[in-house]
Amino acid sequence: MMYYTHLAFGFLVSLISINIFNINNKLLFILITALFSIFPDIDERSSKIGKKYKLASRIINFLFGHRGFFHSIYIPLILYFILYNIINEIGIAVLVGYFSHLLMDALTKNGIRPLYPIINRKINGFIKTNSILEKIIFLIIILLILYLLSKYF
Repeated sequence: MMYYTHLAFGFLVSLISINIFNINNKLLFILITALFSIFPDIDERSSKIGKKYKLASRIINFLFGHRGFFHSIYIPLILYFILYNIINEIGIAVLVGYFSHLLMDALTKNGIRPLYPIINRKINGFIKTNSILEKIIFLIIILLILYLLSKYF
């Protein structure tokens, strides 16, 4: 998925999660969720976040490759357990944002390996990245965001 689809979906799930988890600091929660909805692509040097943090992206890509360890469930779970014990809302935001990214990438033809490197089984979807179908999904996500925002205001 393209970064803007990840960002939009991260924003959508943050709005939904605010009520589910009874979040107090809504703005901070939304920002952290949005950040972590694009964070896993730091393992790809040509991604939006990879271009912004070039050195980190090069090192991570060299060590783990794209859609390897950084696209597994382990990093978000580790971050969640660390951050939840410090400020629980931040831990939840990281988990929600990161998992939103993994879910969207699992829908793509390239898929993800959620239990990598322990289990190398891949989950592949049907969406080609940057295709018309992805753009339609992006527009649907935007419409859902607008609907939810209209309920808040």
